[in-house]
Formats: sequence, structure tokens, C-alpha cells
Amino acid sequence: MKMSVIDLGFNSVKLVNYNVKDDDSFEIYEQEGMKAKLGEGLDEKGKLSKKPIMRAIEVLKLFRDLIQLQPIKSVLPIATSAVREASNKEEFLNEVYRETGFRFKVLSEREEALYSYVGAIKSLQLPNTLFFDLGGGSLEIVHAEKFRIKKVISLPLGALRLTQQFANKNLVFTEKDYKNMRRHIWNLLPSKKEFDLDKNTILVGVGGALRALARYDQKVTKYPFDKIHNYEMDFKSVNTINKKLSDMKSGEISKISVIGSSRAETIVAGSCVIDTLMDKFGFQNLHVSNHGLREGALSIFLENQKTYHSNNITSEQIRQSLSITKERSINQNAEGFLKELIIFKLIGEREYVLLSYALKLMMEKSSYNNPQSWFYAIADEDMSLNHPDQLILGLSLVHTRHEKTADWLFSRYKSILTPQDKMAVRKISSLLNLLRFLEKTKAKIEIKKSEPRKIELNVIPARSVPKTLLQHILRNFENVFGVNVICSIRSEMGSAQNSILEL
Repeated sequence: MKMSVIDLGFNSVKLVNYNVKDDDSFEIYEQEGMKAKLGEGLDEKGKLSKKPIMRAIEVLKLFRDLIQLQPIKSVLPIATSAVREASNKEEFLNEVYRETGFRFKVLSEREEALYSYVGAIKSLQLPNTLFFDLGGGSLEIVHAEKFRIKKVISLPLGALRLTQQFANKNLVFTEKDYKNMRRHIWNLLPSKKEFDLDKNTILVGVGGALRALARYDQKVTKYPFDKIHNYEMDFKSVNTINKKLSDMKSGEISKISVIGSSRAETIVAGSCVIDTLMDKFGFQNLHVSNHGLREGALSIFLENQKTYHSNNITSEQIRQSLSITKERSINQNAEGFLKELIIFKLIGEREYVLLSYALKLMMEKSSYNNPQSWFYAIADEDMSLNHPDQLILGLSLVHTRHEKTADWLFSRYKSILTPQDKMAVRKISSLLNLLRFLEKTKAKIEIKKSEPRKIELNVIPARSVPKTLLQHILRNFENVFGVNVICSIRSEMGSAQNSILEL
């Protein structure tokens, strides 16, 4: 099933088309975004002006035509701060409906914050967060502990709004303008004490300005992994970029390819908000999510249309929306085997988690011709894993088929990977081959450690075991883990006799 979400914001209008699966999970297959600056002049007049309205309607007509070319089942049009605050809101919404056929749901401040929070946190699976969504007109902040909402606020600190308030007519910030804007942001932000943040709280953000900052940071640092989702920036980097951008003119900024002309006017204000927020709350690191308002709205709609249309979503409904049911990708026997390896300190919890991911992916994609292509497909997915772990996952799967290709790919990302990560790739790959063998032969495995570097394995087959292949897999296991393996195989079903497999 195909569905569309239209996001009518203070600065831009976005259309995102999704493929929705039978289990209500979804993936983006097409997206368009255009600057309409609907909120231009709103703070001065209190209502939407004629030119911004005309620009927005023209963009919406274009999006309507794009949607009509496809078998889209449902369209969710949502509007945020510009429409919400306008005194001529109803007049505008009626005109939009007459001209385009779209009937917009205008999100309250709370809904906007919570929908965005759901979209971001569902993809990152982080329970204790201070989350923010920096848009063109407003800044939404959500504090959550164990996925329970503790506080929600919305502040008029959007990037376009601040630019219009503090920059000169040429949209350039003088030193005085910039200091006044920063002081204004600092004063409007609540204190750390007001949120009662604990030391385990992670800062997570979404928004166009943040994504542009992240891309610029990756460009400056020559970051090898072309991915924004779950990218981590430290305060020093954010502060350095903010200072650099604040000294540049809009024309200079527009020449930075990863920012571009469409973002050049508002990036100084946007980076100032992010820098000030991190400074005031004392965060040294920031996680970037590529998912937000649109994904949150779609998630809630798919889960419960009544909740979506109620205009009064509760904290408990949010928590239920974020409840993550982990699919069992490791059978009980294999799970016991791996837990023993953890006890023997041959693998850690990190390798165990990545093995779970890898086994699930192998079940979903049981065959593939080109290991390198599959690596890039995995790397392109937005996962809750951090970047090194996502790379290790992809490399481990490639390593099961082609060791040289995995080593070559590893060298491309060695600036963000470690020698320990390379060993993790080898361990996960070796265990994947063994577990896949056991799955295909329907064999059970028992393990015990007789000496510090000696492992005894007992394989209980349900059918004839290809012994040469098992020998090859276990020799690799010995080499990777640095242990001697003694493997016995039950001779026949129901027999108590074992034969030793020579390695």
C-alpha cells in the first residue's frame, strides 16, 4: 500500500511517499521539498500574507499532480506553526481545499512535538532523551524517561522566524544582531533544572538546519560513511561550525554544497539555536535522526486512526506507540550456545546483538548474488545501530561470502572503525556460518569449556551431517577465536554413541 504525507511548515512544504507493508512498517520511496516561506511576515501582521499563500498553493498543486500519477491510497496533509498561529487560518485552509482538494490537519504545539518525537525515537530506540525538532517557525522539545513523556514545550525559536527578527534586510547578521539573537534564544530556553535531566539523558534532534550542520561536519572531517541518520556530533564541532557560519555572508554559505542556497538564509539562526541549546543544557554530544514529524504522524495514523484524528494524543498512547517488540531471530538452542560463548568471554553483548540483526537479515534476504551490493543496501537502511555497528553488521554478512571484499570495504571505513571492530567482523562471520549450518541441518549443539583454550562441542543432528563442510566451518572457528575445538557428532538419531570429528 502506498501513502503520502504532506508537511506544510513555516518555511518549506514537503511531500513524502511511503511504501507501507502488511505489518504497518514503512519505507520512503520518493520525497519532494520546496521553500514556500508561508510564515514570511507572520510576526509583523499576525496573519498569512497573500504572496506566501500563493507560493504555498502553487507548491501544493504540484504535489497534488505528483500524487495523482501514482496509486496512493491515503494522503495525510499536516500543517504546523505558520498556519496554527495565523489569524486568517480558516480562510487559508478553505482556500487550500478549494484550490487543491487537500484538507489539512493543523497540529497543536503538543501534537507537533509528540509526533516528531515518535518518528525520531521509534527509529533510534533510545528510552531516555531530550528531543528537539527545529523547524522554520518553532522549536519543539520533549523530555522522556523510559519512553514516558515527562515534559513538552514549544518555543518561537524557528530558524526562519529568528532570521526575520534579527537579521538585516539583506538577511545578514551583524555581530550585534547575532549577539542579540543568541541572548534571546538563551533567555527563552528553560534551564536544565526545569527539565530535571539525569546523566543518562541523550540529546536527539531533527530538522533541516540540523541535517545541514551534520552534512557540513561530515564534509569537514572527511567522514567516510555517507549517512545522516544516527550520526553523532560533539559540542566542539557544533560550536566551531556555528562560529564559522556566523562570520559568513549568505552568498558565501550558499556556495557550500552540503548547505546550498535554499538553506543559506536560515542556517546561521538554526546553528545558533542548536549551539545555544547544547551549551545551556550542558550536552557534549548530539544524535541526529533522519526521521521525525512525518514518520511520527504516519506511525500514529497506521496504529490507530481514531487517535490520529482525536487531537488529544496522550503520553500513554505515545509510549505504546514506541513499544518495541523484538522478533526472535535466534532459536532457543542457538541462543543457549551464544550465551555460553559470552560466559566463556569469547564474544561480548555487542557481538550477540549484531548476530541477532544479521540472522534476521539473512532470513529476510536468503540469497544474494553480489555481497558488495548487499553491504550498501544494509548501510543505506536507517537503523537504531550506531554507524560503526551498522558497518560491522554489513561487513560481517559480506565476510561470510567473500573475505577479500569485506577486507577491502573495511579499509574504506577504517577512520571510524578499529582493529577490535575487524575482529568483531571475523567472529560474527564465523558464527553466522556455523549457525546457518546448524539451521540447515536441523542440528542441535551443546558446548562446554574443558580447559582455558579448549572447547568441546556436541552436535546432535536431525539428519545426515555434511562432515567436510562442518570441518571447514570449525577450523575457521578455531582460527578466529584462538581455541582448540573437539567436536563429537551423535552417530544416529536416538543413539547415545558419538563419533569424534577430526579437525
